[in-house]
Amino acid sequence: MDVICFHGEERYRSKISEELKDMNIQHECYPLLSPEEMRKICDEKKPFVILVEYMENYDFFDDDCLVIPLIKSIDTGKGKLEEMNMDYMVVKNISIRFKTSFMKILLKNKDKKSVIEFLNRENMRKNTIYGFGFSWGKTYIVNIEIKDILYSLLPELSQNIDIFMAIREKPERFKNIRGRKIWVTDIVGKDRIKPHNLTILTDSIIRFLEEGGERIVIIDCIEYLLLYNDFINIMRNIELINSYAMERNSTIIIVIDNEAYTTKEYSLLRRYTMEWKGV
Repeated sequence: MDVICFHGEERYRSKISEELKDMNIQHECYPLLSPEEMRKICDEKKPFVILVEYMENYDFFDDDCLVIPLIKSIDTGKGKLEEMNMDYMVVKNISIRFKTSFMKILLKNKDKKSVIEFLNRENMRKNTIYGFGFSWGKTYIVNIEIKDILYSLLPELSQNIDIFMAIREKPERFKNIRGRKIWVTDIVGKDRIKPHNLTILTDSIIRFLEEGGERIVIIDCIEYLLLYNDFINIMRNIELINSYAMERNSTIIIVIDNEAYTTKEYSLLRRYTMEWKGV
């Protein structure tokens, strides 16, 4: 068993079950029981993670398992849990941020024995993305002002997910990021594409997405492409890539300088994208 949830309200158990099912995580949900009954179930099922409604004490659970309290609001038990050095999740609007909150806690506790084993399971590889504030099948805009934050996360993210990078800078700078890197440059060479060859770049990205499985594409060269291609042509290619990403349940991340576009152009860029503001 991957995860066991104990909560007194059926509506929260139902929402949590839906989210875990969507993440392909094996789980079972129970009403809040006595400590003895909960301990007995966990001893039998041996879950990696226990999600449990807020209580005053959690000492009866096995230390080898990661216990995550579920609190109704940020004002309920937050101080006590922080004193106990326990990570927690807020159940209010839980379906909105569940995946992100859940995976952030797992990644934070990745040195814990049960979490190590859990994260190494094949079905958990694709779930890593949620811990960094992204979701599958979506396209994100990242302002150049927080580009360094994004790139600081990629080495860990690339350990579990295949990444394609179309970048303006030399690939050697990103050697700690595992994946395929294309340098968009006027200089001829291996793994390089000239900026006016927009179709070739787009075809390379599409072929990468068609190879199968959930994948991530980083496009960090839009302003450079604009020196050689008109904006509408670039948008057509972005929309084509976006369509393939949605079909393949993959994620596109586009790094841009917000100040480089007119209001109309920026609106077009944002039309089918989400803005990522960091973890």
